[in-house]
Amino acid sequence: MDKSKLTSEVSRGEKAKLLLDEPLIKESFETLKQEFQLAIFNTKHNEDDARRALWQAYHVTKKIENQLRTVMETGKLAATQLNQLKKNST
Repeated sequence: MDKSKLTSEVSRGEKAKLLLDEPLIKESFETLKQEFQLAIFNTKHNEDDARRALWQAYHVTKKIENQLRTVMETGKLAATQLNQLKKNST
């Protein structure tokens, strides 16, 4: 991977980390997941469509959170690669 791509990945990773470390974002993800879980448990036995929609909403929320974590981790790996390139070029 070229240096500019690695630098871009580092920047994206840092932005994702800032988002994930932001208390309001953390609270929002946790609140949404808890609300979806509670709503799923409170559906009646014949509310399959509602339960399915809530299940999907819960998992989409987790996927968004996981995507941000993936971008953050990719940025960390890119930073390591950049450091290695700097060491090798000196």
